Amino acid sequence: MKQWITALILLLASSPAFAAEFKWMDKDGKMFSLAEMQGEPVVVHLWASWCPACRTEMKAFSNWTERNPALKVVMVSLDQHSEDAASFLKEKEINRPVLLSDEAQARKLGVRALPSTIVVAADGSVSQLHRGPRNWSDESFSQQVLSGLHP
Repeated sequence: MKQWITALILLLASSPAFAAEFKWMDKDGKMFSLAEMQGEPVVVHLWASWCPACRTEMKAFSNWTERNPALKVVMVSLDQHSEDAASFLKEKEINRPVLLSDEAQARKLGVRALPSTIVVAADGSVSQLHRGPRNWSDESFSQQVLSGLHP
């Protein structure tokens, strides 16, 4: 019995919290949260300019978002300085706002690796968590992500 309780505690400790708790800010310091978006599904993509896998994947992710313009997508950098994130987005020719958060906030969504993509259903629950880089041109993966927006 003790082993089951320990296993349950470990499982709960590694599960993402309610997504509404996640917060980020824009380059001017204005704060936002997923709680403000409850009622609509959203894809949250966490990345950093210093992350090699993010540098490789980001353009493909950006292209995927352009192919799915109806989606609400929030791309949040874990860089410490907005200038680093802005420079990276400019280098990759990605026209998205600079949004920043930190590791503590990312852990609230279950993020343990970068890049990570979190699919949040309209009710605020995390329906999918994809840690590490993905093949955003793979149609079956794309459909998997899209299906998580409307469970």
